[in-house]
Amino acid sequence: MIDLHCHMLPGIDDGPKNMEQSLAMARYAVDHGIERCVLTPHIQPGWYDNDYKIIAAVYENFKAELSREGIPLQIGMAAEVRVCGELPIMISQNKIPFLGEWQGKRVILLEFPHENVPVGVDKLVDWLIAKDILPLIAHPERNQAIMKQPNKIDQFLDKGCLLQLTADSITGLFGDESQKCALRYIKQDVAFIIASDAHNLHKRKPNLQEAKDFLLSITSAEQINKMMVDNPAQLISGVH
Repeated sequence: MIDLHCHMLPGIDDGPKNMEQSLAMARYAVDHGIERCVLTPHIQPGWYDNDYKIIAAVYENFKAELSREGIPLQIGMAAEVRVCGELPIMISQNKIPFLGEWQGKRVILLEFPHENVPVGVDKLVDWLIAKDILPLIAHPERNQAIMKQPNKIDQFLDKGCLLQLTADSITGLFGDESQKCALRYIKQDVAFIIASDAHNLHKRKPNLQEAKDFLLSITSAEQINKMMVDNPAQLISGVH
């Protein structure tokens, strides 16, 4: 399986605090059937002041440690980017690492605030698409406003945006409403990728297997494979 949203780099956001914890997460991922991870630390100006150069330095160090420890996890680098006013400037300054490419557009892993869908975010999405940048919206099923009204995501689907669901939402870790929303999107066949959004080895583990097992009683193995292997592989083909 391929995990395209994972916080595994040490000391750079709210993921693992040090290299030891990062390597333990990598071992866990491999042991639970994940062959490739794209590491996506937060970029959120004023909170997580990361950019391409900062992330790349930590990434290269982690990559060297994986090799030294003999951990057979293939990795790539991107970021989970919070909707913010600084985003167009950061893109113009090449400070944003993109996740991959889809249908000729670069893909950005875009995070909404947890509480709402901000006023004006549709204009930001329009700007991104006009620049041939396609948003992959991170865990919409965990957004409080979208949980209450799942069709709020329709305007973004209509623009061509992709959806990334969290594996632990599917199994119920984030509550009933989040689970219902995630399963709704899967049944509607609008979920593009399922990823772990792992942060640690306590509650937020790099594990896709439990969601896969859960979904086997709900949908086809073919659809599950599409969300956990085929779509991720195609998106990062030639990039990571």
